[in-house]
Amino acid sequence: MSMAARHAAPGTKKRLGEGAKYSRADVLRLREIFDKHDHDNNGRVTISELLAANAFKNHELAVFRMLDVNRNGYLTFNEYLRRLFPYANDREFKVMLAWGMPHQGPPPEPLFEPTSRQLEEIKMLFNMMDRNRNGVIEVNELLMMAQTCGYEETDIANLFKKTDVDMNGSISFNEFVQLVRTSYI
Repeated sequence: MSMAARHAAPGTKKRLGEGAKYSRADVLRLREIFDKHDHDNNGRVTISELLAANAFKNHELAVFRMLDVNRNGYLTFNEYLRRLFPYANDREFKVMLAWGMPHQGPPPEPLFEPTSRQLEEIKMLFNMMDRNRNGVIEVNELLMMAQTCGYEETDIANLFKKTDVDMNGSISFNEFVQLVRTSYI
């Protein structure tokens, strides 16, 4: 049993993926608003820019003070997000920040390249999941294995759809290796 499964509250299930409980559309709309306020496009909104936007019907100074989390005299998109989505945890905040600033951030990590020994281990895992021994993992096999580990059925179904690249209703060994390479499982 994984460490996360041992520490999960009884009756709760683990979640897969890098989502957030907030809508991507809401974050992108907030980015549009921020960009309208940032007249000089330098990634910072000053009080004069906020006043010029006249977006808060003469409450710009109060709004500015509320949004300026670090009190440095200008607002960033990060501050807009923090104030308007105060219940987002750190993981969700990072996801939302990436949605709102797709051109920024660290370069993507290189894909994991398994060694021959690791490929053997991946093959053993694949064979464990292929319960009917037909050489592919079907959705019911993946669901059965994942549910015993405590994962949400909908997350596993979505993972299956993403992994089944050729959309033939099953996951081949090559598709499974690709899943391992991109998810680091």
